[in-house]
Amino acid sequence: METTRLELQERYDTPLVIPTSVEPLNTTSLKNVDNNDDSKFQSHSGSGNNFRKEARMSGKIFVIGVDGKPLTPTTNAKARKVLDGGIAKPVWNKFGQFGIQMQVETRKETPKTSLGVDFGTKFEGYSIVVGKENHLNVMWKLPNKKMIVKKLKERRQLRRARRFRNCRRRPARFDNRNKDGFLAPSQKVMVDSRLKIIKEFFKCYPLDTVVVEDVRFNHRDNKWGNNFSTIEIGKKVIYDYIKKQALLQLYQGVDTQGFRDVYGYKKSYVKNAEVFNSHCSDALALAVDSFAKEHVQCGKFIVADDTYRPTRRRLHDTQPKTGGIREKYSSGNFKGIRKGTICQFGQIVGGTKDMIWYRDFSNVPQKGKILAKVDWFSKNFKTRVCS
Repeated sequence: METTRLELQERYDTPLVIPTSVEPLNTTSLKNVDNNDDSKFQSHSGSGNNFRKEARMSGKIFVIGVDGKPLTPTTNAKARKVLDGGIAKPVWNKFGQFGIQMQVETRKETPKTSLGVDFGTKFEGYSIVVGKENHLNVMWKLPNKKMIVKKLKERRQLRRARRFRNCRRRPARFDNRNKDGFLAPSQKVMVDSRLKIIKEFFKCYPLDTVVVEDVRFNHRDNKWGNNFSTIEIGKKVIYDYIKKQALLQLYQGVDTQGFRDVYGYKKSYVKNAEVFNSHCSDALALAVDSFAKEHVQCGKFIVADDTYRPTRRRLHDTQPKTGGIREKYSSGNFKGIRKGTICQFGQIVGGTKDMIWYRDFSNVPQKGKILAKVDWFSKNFKTRVCS
């Protein structure tokens, strides 16, 4: 990636994702960032040489082989030894979790590993069980579909209006919905969001089985479910990807409830509560039933937010100014920084002059910060560690 006008570049000791990708970092201030109230919600480990602090956290850490494939997770003590010996290097996944990547060949044996998935409309639960240990639970916040549909309708109106003006435009494409396997744009956003988190799990853990609570619709008896067919097309895209990577097992909601009762997991029916029992209890029950077959203690729980969608460029604003002047609405970035990028303060949504605007997990929708005080940028997930 080319450096921007602010001379953003990558720190050599800060791997962020697997495999390591070029991430722009702000070199205007290279000092370490002190923990403050604004940054305490943001989980990110690539903002400096701080892998020692992450390695002291409880639980096991993921391991990546020299070929980039996931291996058996290891303990913090063993990770420190291989790091001191120079045969491994620190890495971080997009959840801000610390891990190591081996620099030499090692044994390939891996334990039985399963991923439990509880799909939803706004919130979803994911749980990973390695052997008889629960390594990670993620509450995934899906994009706001109503907001996406609203933007798509507005974009359609602007596109239709452009066809009546004498300007450059693409031709009408009224037959683009007759293609086999067509996925509506609003539904594609949801599918891509789910694939994004599932692919990250496959990068970090040697998953053998993915257990999913499958939501079905009876088209024979219920004739009002036409819109549900687009959801089933999206499900097929996700299931086809999983089948290429691991064994896929599908269960119904009544089966999940039975597993939850057998293995002793409680469920909270407050869907938007950022607690383990809201969605991850079902996902963990499904993952446990695949191999462990007994109660497993709940592991680390984090909340990952994928709701924010940055405002992208529009050819013209909706209403022209006096004289028919139409100005550009947004370029999708601010001084070379793509909107939606996260920093140590939150998620960047724009900026004015030398000030950036960002959002965090507090109730305040938008805050400002001087750009020179931002020490790193990353395209990782916006996460919050709850336990």
